[in-house]
Amino acid sequence: MIILASNLSSLDSFLQLLGVSILFIFVLLATYFTTKFVGGVKLNQLKNSNFKVIETYKITQNKFLQLIQIGNRYFVIAVSKDDVRLIAEIKEEDIDFTEAGRKQVTNFSDIINQITKKQNEKANK
Repeated sequence: MIILASNLSSLDSFLQLLGVSILFIFVLLATYFTTKFVGGVKLNQLKNSNFKVIETYKITQNKFLQLIQIGNRYFVIAVSKDDVRLIAEIKEEDIDFTEAGRKQVTNFSDIINQITKKQNEKANK
């Protein structure tokens, strides 16, 4: 009788674990799809906006300079934790739009490949 009760107890524990695991997976999937939906809506809003951040330069931990485009005009603003200030308006011909003037956006695998290439070059020397 005692052996039968312990078998039911372990089966009950396994079913509870299985139920919690299924619930956890459901919550993860719901979070993923909600994030994708909200991100897509926000991306569409940004594409149709007159405001564009061209470049950001970090001054300190919580202070940044940003070059922004509003319509056809360009501005430099200072952004901090509690404040946003206009620094200057810049003419379009004063801005360097070439690739040398901007950071190139790369994906994670490109960064890892560059690091391993540098390490291999050091090892061969």
